[in-house]
Amino acid sequence: MKVLVVGGTRFLGYHLVRRLLRDGQEVTLFNRGLTPDDFGSSVKRLRGDRQDAADFHGALKQKSFEAVVDLIAYREEDSRSAVETLQGRTGHYILISSAAVYIVTKDYPNPVSEEDFDRELRPKPDKNDGMWLYGFHKRQCEAVLADAHRKNGFPATAVRLPIVQGERDYTLRAYSYFLRAGDGRPVILPDGGLCPFTHVYQGDVVRTIAENLGRPASFGRAYNLAQKEIVTLREFVLKAAQILSVKPELVDVPRQVLEGSGLGIGFSPFSLRRPFILSVDRAERELGFKPTPFEEWLERTVRWFRDEYRGGPPEDYAGREEEAAFARRYLQAVASLR
Repeated sequence: MKVLVVGGTRFLGYHLVRRLLRDGQEVTLFNRGLTPDDFGSSVKRLRGDRQDAADFHGALKQKSFEAVVDLIAYREEDSRSAVETLQGRTGHYILISSAAVYIVTKDYPNPVSEEDFDRELRPKPDKNDGMWLYGFHKRQCEAVLADAHRKNGFPATAVRLPIVQGERDYTLRAYSYFLRAGDGRPVILPDGGLCPFTHVYQGDVVRTIAENLGRPASFGRAYNLAQKEIVTLREFVLKAAQILSVKPELVDVPRQVLEGSGLGIGFSPFSLRRPFILSVDRAERELGFKPTPFEEWLERTVRWFRDEYRGGPPEDYAGREEEAAFARRYLQAVASLR
């Protein structure tokens, strides 16, 4: 099968390309060529900026693919350029969307299912809320594809992902917790790290996409992919620490105290304001989705960062000393009240 991967060199895309090549697919990459990869001559390459419609159209207007996986469509205009360029030139177009499409809705339930996409939207926040904007624009991407499917049969599928975890994760969000758990200093958990969530392992996303390329029953549909287990940040940190054979000192601090102190919670990227749990019933039923157990993928991820990662610490680790000092002051203040 001839497969175009838009993006494909950093994290999820890298693993997807590796799987497609292993399956014997003929892979073409479209990206700017700024991130080195080790695919060599095993892939074909097209250069251009995904967010530049003229670049995208110019590179692909004479090409046809049996399937396209677009990892870097972020705005309505990106979906429009995909429809205009690929209508009649692909047998299946898969948009990597986001579970953030639900966050912009009012009072979304938990677990949240694909039908909850149609709930009333929350008003745009007065302050610059990056997550709201991200979710809103991903909704716009999906809306363009859904309209194209209804009107012209454009063979689009949207895959809605929460935070993706696993080896080679360049965001380093999970790694920031692994470092803290193992550095011997107190680990602050905003609100005790008790807000539950469901993330997803990169291998489960990759496998599901690879096994469902060209599936007509998925055209015009959207699917949540996520782990089955509902975990809290506290459980995540403790399990990672167990894998690392360390026993971190956890310090529970109310979010309000952290924000009022000026420290904020930027050092804790998995801290949520409310539970966020995805239903994966549809994906299990229609795509054969079978998520890897939480403890299994977390161990793979921890060991990869411990044994193979050669980069620097995440940006949020730069203030680690200040964070640890605050934790000690907070513990002393609490002890003085007893």
